[in-house]
Amino acid sequence: MSDIVRPAPIDPSQRLRHVDMVRGFALFGVMLVNMFNFGATSIIWTEPHDVATQSVMRFFFETKSWRLFSFLFGFGFALQFLRAEQRQVNFLPTYVWRLVLLFCFGMANALLYDGDILMYYAEMGLLLVLFWKMPPRVLLLIAAGCLFAFPAQRALQTIAIGTTQHAESFETRLERAQTRNTELLETHPYSVGTITDVIKENAQVIPPNLFSDYYGVESAVPFFAMFLLGLYVGRRRILHEPSRHEPLIRRTCYWGIGLGVIAMSLERILHFATGYELFRDHLIAPLPQFVGDFAFAYGATALALGYAAGVVILARHERWQGLVGPLAAVGRMALSIYLTQTLMFSTLFYGYGLGQAGRIGPAIVLFYAVAFFAIQIFIANWWLQRFRYGPAEWLWRSLTYRQRQPMRL
Repeated sequence: MSDIVRPAPIDPSQRLRHVDMVRGFALFGVMLVNMFNFGATSIIWTEPHDVATQSVMRFFFETKSWRLFSFLFGFGFALQFLRAEQRQVNFLPTYVWRLVLLFCFGMANALLYDGDILMYYAEMGLLLVLFWKMPPRVLLLIAAGCLFAFPAQRALQTIAIGTTQHAESFETRLERAQTRNTELLETHPYSVGTITDVIKENAQVIPPNLFSDYYGVESAVPFFAMFLLGLYVGRRRILHEPSRHEPLIRRTCYWGIGLGVIAMSLERILHFATGYELFRDHLIAPLPQFVGDFAFAYGATALALGYAAGVVILARHERWQGLVGPLAAVGRMALSIYLTQTLMFSTLFYGYGLGQAGRIGPAIVLFYAVAFFAIQIFIANWWLQRFRYGPAEWLWRSLTYRQRQPMRL
């Protein structure tokens, strides 16, 4: 009788190092966007350096980093199932159990930060199984349709409801934003609460509802579109064999970044010309709103894919290894890095820590984000010179395969 082949974790030496570099790059953007959510996106910061920093974050990172991170989740799904097929292993039960554990990590993280994405990934990961055998072209069509949901739904809703909000002067909006920020500093658990207060506040988001905002620009639908694009790339083995697909990767880099920058510029032009707002409904006529929504939905996706292709190109050249090489360790420890990012910025912002939520502007937040990420790069590279996995990765793998995994090299 032949031996039963059981699912097993991949050896670190078999990982795709250039993909880990892309994942490391995405994690910086994820942390930056998360940190901006603690008051740095407000219009109360009017100094030129703050306005410039906020514009750069919005233009290059807002939504794009999360889409890139979601793309890599879909790619990782394809990677796991391709390897299971090669070994003739039924990986589905292990995959589902792996998602259950990921959901638990997400719940723990959400108790400190209500913007956790891991629980959403675990829930959407179950849906992704239904698309595994679909033809690659069909995956692309469904992904494109999911991205279209946001501009289409907002346009239809605006047509039905009409423009319900009148344009306000900047001074009026600024005064209201300052009042709101003062109220949050004096009353919100993040500002004045203990860690117990924060946990009680954030426990309300568990479990998340995938369909609570199914058409928003940062809802589950566009993120699932990125899952499908990652699955498409994995099924076609584009990142498995980058030398074979180099022309496609280069076109994705140039066209993705080029079209993405054009789309983001158009969205900004519409903002200044018509009052278009990405996160506020029914401010302007349906047509310019649809154009802005369409440009952002597809432009952010193009830019995210362009970033991924660009990092892969740089990773293939020795001269750029000093720049992108250290990101590989961050990508290998993605779960540990993501969780410790929450510990770092929650200590910075919450009242039981340094209490800086709503008190520091975009430029200082950017400084902290760069400093925190530099620390993480150093620690990740130091750690992986001594250990096979990051701490959270080791625990996740040990629980997934119900066997203590070797830790030290």
